Amino acid sequence: MRISEFEGVKINCIEVDIDLIIDNPKSSKLYPYIVVNKETKISCFKPSPLHGRSIVTDFTPTLGRFTITKGNGLTYFPFGFVSTKELEDYAWGYLRKDDALRDYNSGEYIRSLGILTNNMEAVFTLKEQIIRLLNCISKIEPTILQYNVICPYRISDIPFLSKEVILSYVNRWADLHENIHSEIHCTSAEVLLRNIRLMHENHVLHNAIHSQNYTLSLELLDFELSRTPITPYDNDIDEKTYKKLQKREVIQSLEIVNQIAFFFKEKINSKALRQIMIKNGFENYLQPS
Repeated sequence: MRISEFEGVKINCIEVDIDLIIDNPKSSKLYPYIVVNKETKISCFKPSPLHGRSIVTDFTPTLGRFTITKGNGLTYFPFGFVSTKELEDYAWGYLRKDDALRDYNSGEYIRSLGILTNNMEAVFTLKEQIIRLLNCISKIEPTILQYNVICPYRISDIPFLSKEVILSYVNRWADLHENIHSEIHCTSAEVLLRNIRLMHENHVLHNAIHSQNYTLSLELLDFELSRTPITPYDNDIDEKTYKKLQKREVIQSLEIVNQIAFFFKEKINSKALRQIMIKNGFENYLQPS
């Protein structure tokens, strides 16, 4: 099956020169693509409008995995990189080198805990590209984070997908996860709350738990804001207070569970969810503070 045959919108890209390969331990094939607003010979795709600066570049049938690159430029704007001057070194569609490395290294650590995540492949920088702001033109050197996943679609993509595609991934949860329930939302609660428990036990703050960062295979993604023992925060205040932020990740996980229940028209099984929370040590969330 070709990548163009999957659900989503075709994105035109051009290949540009690599400036520096920062990390590529397995010598993965690299995809140094930039999104452009014209017809080209390179076609990638975005699964939904919610994928603003990442694209699906390839599919390997023998492995059943999709290659994703992040930092390729905007997929919904005439120009790939647009500076709004919110931050001096930031542009929409752009991934900063430090953020890419934090994403890569944090993700590798979190995967080592037994949590289903993306498989990191590489971090590399590209030759200078143009940023546009009104009539001004400046240049940046984009950083690309490349990884592969079982599923290219996020839970947040559900409104944009056919039910056949959604179920094709949900029906495979039993092959990927333990503690499968008859209710889909209870199975998702088992996975998500276990993930939070493992991360918190190992001094990890994901710091962006929401439906855009879980795939339909329940792979946890996007670690550029995360804190782990190997990627501590460089700000003393953030490093001292990250544990306080961990508490909200339980509630954020339950919000995702509720979204899944709503989509599949399942009534929330409060009794089962209570037992899942207790099993993972979150019984204190079940009583008023």
